[in-house]
Amino acid sequence: MTRLCRMSAGLLAMFAASACSAQPSQSESEFAREMIPRLQAAMPGAEMAPDPEEVLTIRIAKWNDFDDAQINLHRIYGYCLNATPTDCETVKQEFVEKIAYRPPPPEAKDLRVIVRDAQYWDYIRETFAEKGGLPFHRQIGDDLYAILAFDSPETIALAQPDQLAEMGLDEDAAWTRATSQTKAVLPQLPDGKSLSRQAVAYENEEYLASLLVDLDSWEIIARNAGPDLFVTAVSDQFVFVGIMGSGPGLDKFRQTVAEDCKASPRCVSPNIYRFRNGRWVIAD
Repeated sequence: MTRLCRMSAGLLAMFAASACSAQPSQSESEFAREMIPRLQAAMPGAEMAPDPEEVLTIRIAKWNDFDDAQINLHRIYGYCLNATPTDCETVKQEFVEKIAYRPPPPEAKDLRVIVRDAQYWDYIRETFAEKGGLPFHRQIGDDLYAILAFDSPETIALAQPDQLAEMGLDEDAAWTRATSQTKAVLPQLPDGKSLSRQAVAYENEEYLASLLVDLDSWEIIARNAGPDLFVTAVSDQFVFVGIMGSGPGLDKFRQTVAEDCKASPRCVSPNIYRFRNGRWVIAD
């Protein structure tokens, strides 16, 4: 069950990431060389090697139905630079398991809307453009994208247009179904008027960053909350909503959010957002 934590604006700074002892620095090439044997063990027969121009990108020449695919290690590497050795090792193992996991064939009932930042989308655009088709997506902010994906017990897979066509879904129908099914697993959005008294934290559930997708509802919330409304989406398991004006307090909180992002193995965004003109903008 999603847990909502309500607190006064004065407690915003309490959301700093727990201090931890980061593991010794490891170069990008060393990290990639360590990860390749792990990936090969989990993906027997896969032909893989670091990209000569980007060592944290692992190229897969062929594996099962993958042909000329790639694995991006940037986020997990960034996480491990700021994590304890134990936490880093745990995330490495989870990463390899998810990469090698072969989900069951997706169905229309598995459609969801996920939210990711520009760095993620740039990677997806580079990867899928070469294959002749991008997942359906909509830009919802300066650097935020809503993307159609399939849910499964162990991982989230981007929904390809040809897969949706086989299900009899065109783009509009796919968005309608994915939006409805995602909304069904999300908590209610906050009441804009009450945010002046209590900030709201959503945590311990999946797809929470997708709360930012309903721009029409956020338009009403922002109108009631005022221009100092802010939202953070550090991960799919943590979204924070409150009111805070520009100034030293926001600057300090911005640093806290960035640190929380570094402490998350699957950070969505390190930024604080305002709602302006029907979309999310990075707070000044």
